[in-house]
Amino acid sequence: MRSARSFLLAVGLIVAIAMNPVWAAPVAPTRGGTLTIARPVDAVSLDPYFETTAPGAWIYQLILEPLVIMGPDMKVQPKLATSWNVMSPTRIRFALRRDVKFHDGTPFNAAAVKFTFDRSFDPRTPSRWASIAGPIKGAEVVDDYTVDIVASESYSPLIYSVAMVYAGIVSPTAVQRMGAEFSRRPVGTGPFRFEEWRTNDRISVTRSDDYWGQKAYLDRIVFRVIPEESARMIALRTGEVDMVLMPAPAQLQIFARDANFTVASATGLRVVMIAMNLSRPPVSDVRVRRAMIMGTDRKSIVDNILEGAGAPADGVLAPGVFGYKPLGLDTRYPYNPQRARTLLQEAGFRPGPDGIMQREGIPLVLTLLSPRGRFFKDAEISEAFQAQMREIGVRVDISFLEWATVFTTMRAAVLDYHVVTRGWVTTTADADYSLLPLFRSDQVPPRGWNLHRYFNPEYDKLVDQARSSTSAREREEIYGRAQELLARDIMAIPVYVSREIAVMRANVKGFVPHPIEYNQGFAYVWIQR
Repeated sequence: MRSARSFLLAVGLIVAIAMNPVWAAPVAPTRGGTLTIARPVDAVSLDPYFETTAPGAWIYQLILEPLVIMGPDMKVQPKLATSWNVMSPTRIRFALRRDVKFHDGTPFNAAAVKFTFDRSFDPRTPSRWASIAGPIKGAEVVDDYTVDIVASESYSPLIYSVAMVYAGIVSPTAVQRMGAEFSRRPVGTGPFRFEEWRTNDRISVTRSDDYWGQKAYLDRIVFRVIPEESARMIALRTGEVDMVLMPAPAQLQIFARDANFTVASATGLRVVMIAMNLSRPPVSDVRVRRAMIMGTDRKSIVDNILEGAGAPADGVLAPGVFGYKPLGLDTRYPYNPQRARTLLQEAGFRPGPDGIMQREGIPLVLTLLSPRGRFFKDAEISEAFQAQMREIGVRVDISFLEWATVFTTMRAAVLDYHVVTRGWVTTTADADYSLLPLFRSDQVPPRGWNLHRYFNPEYDKLVDQARSSTSAREREEIYGRAQELLARDIMAIPVYVSREIAVMRANVKGFVPHPIEYNQGFAYVWIQR
């Protein structure tokens, strides 16, 4: 995984520096002040048991801490653990920090780690992140400050699963006392404490002066919900907010040239795609899926809609992920509307009087589920896809829903939509995190994330082999073969690999963009006076 992480670090730093060079000598950080951050959508929950998307993780990663964490250089760093030792392919032993307390005053220890992991990986009531964390079985207490994280089978990326922000350790006392309310008022050990949540308006956290590690500089961080990207940029320019997440791509260069602002960027690990639901005819017909991908001008979408906020995707994995294989999708499935129409005719469709293809008198109509504002230009991409499908004789009806509703709908046992505009970030930077939960046969929601309803025993065997192998070279080769199957069967129309971008006022210092969307470094930001 070293090469993938080196690639991300190099490219991310180049982009960040190129967009806004910094020549001034460093200034000592100052304490105090409130940082107000604008973001497009609200959290689903502040408990990683329920929430595995960035709107919640941006906040709870300040409150809840995992044993280890992935740094901006994509290396595993200690957090609540001081050291760790790989005991076997199924077991890692962690030495824990002493004299750490939760925000409610209760002690952090191995029992708290066991409570968190057993709660998350209880097979009767598994957490949302259990389906993407690999075959973790739970935790075993060795002594008060030593704990083993145990997998049920050989699992090479185990340390990277433990390093996810979802693995933040919760206060057992708070969970048991608060019940369902914990998801809105989490209690952890982090540098910030939860303060307030006004639904669809703002969430705020305050500095924990009792924090075991380096104290935060800021007194308070406020995450405001401003759905429209233009409104977010206006709020930044007027001083209503100090930082914007998911800024308007068209305005990036304008802000980068303005000395009053800073643009920070890192190459990301998220791929935004049009995902296929194979359980719904006619998407179940590979000829129709081939027509759809060849009728989609992905380059035009990236060039004209993304405006620098992403790069063309060549599969469901980003180039910085271990196991990524270039697939040459533009060569396999070049944009060719005429060929797309021919493929639809081969599938039994004929042009109707209004130009929409039909079969046995029934028009070819697809339903598309799309968020608005969760990913860069997601709504505009959905509308561009709709227009391009119309050119090949396919009518697409779009349902734009709030992110929380989209999230819940994708997780339902039955998906009524033919296609979904979705994004997926490989949080561990290891292909297992994406290729198994997204496409393995037994990962259909609500257990996993295979909303594609892809059932392929050959594919299942490959991802199982890669997961258990201890050879990096063998795992890469196997993941390449698995991606070839996904490209052949067309599980999605990959659109772009996102960049993680933040625009902030020039007096906001210390922010380091992270390739993993959820891990953004707000904790040690400070405001220059």
